[in-house]
Amino acid sequence: MSETLSNTFLSMTYPADAFFDIETLVNVAQAEKILVLGDCDPSFLDSYREQKAILNHECNIVHLPSSDIQQLWNQQLWDQHQRFDVAIAVDLFEHLDKAKGMQVLSRLRDVLSAQYCICLPLDKGINSTKWQLTDLFSFALSKVMSYPKGDIEYALFKYNINDYKKTPDWLNSDNWANPKMWGKYWW
Repeated sequence: MSETLSNTFLSMTYPADAFFDIETLVNVAQAEKILVLGDCDPSFLDSYREQKAILNHECNIVHLPSSDIQQLWNQQLWDQHQRFDVAIAVDLFEHLDKAKGMQVLSRLRDVLSAQYCICLPLDKGINSTKWQLTDLFSFALSKVMSYPKGDIEYALFKYNINDYKKTPDWLNSDNWANPKMWGKYWW
C-alpha cells in the first residue's frame, strides 16, 4: 500500500486494509459512477480515479456524509445520476439507528446501485442495537473479509445483483418437457 494512502487513514478507526479491499472491489467493477456514503475520506479512491483518467474514462464520485444521509431519498440525486455503478458505505452505520440503517441498505439495493459494499463494526455479543451477521445476510450481502482491530471486528460485505442467485441446473428447458414422450401418455 502506498505511503500516502496509509498516512491518510492513520487517524481513522477503520483498518487501512479495508480501504484497500474496497478499492479492489471498485476496480473489479470498473465503475464510472460511484456513491460514497459515510464519514470516510473519499480520497482513498484517488488512485482509481487516476487510473480512469489515464484511460480517458470518466469517474464521477458523489460523497454523502452520515449527517446528509437523508439525501438518499432526494429525487434530485436520483435524477442527476440515474443509477450508480457502485455504492460504498464506510463509517456510516454506527451513526445510524438500526432501522434507519436497514432503510439505507434497502435504498442502495433497490434504487441506487446494482452493487455495493459496506464496512462496519460487528457486535460479537447479543445486543439488538448493533449489527449481527444475520442482519446483513438477510440483505443478501456476502462477507468478503474481516479486520480485527483491538477488541472490535470490522467486516466488509458486498452485494451484487448478478451474484445474488444463480440459476439452478433443474431450471432449464431440458427439464420442462420430455419431447420423446410427447403425445404418448395423457394424465
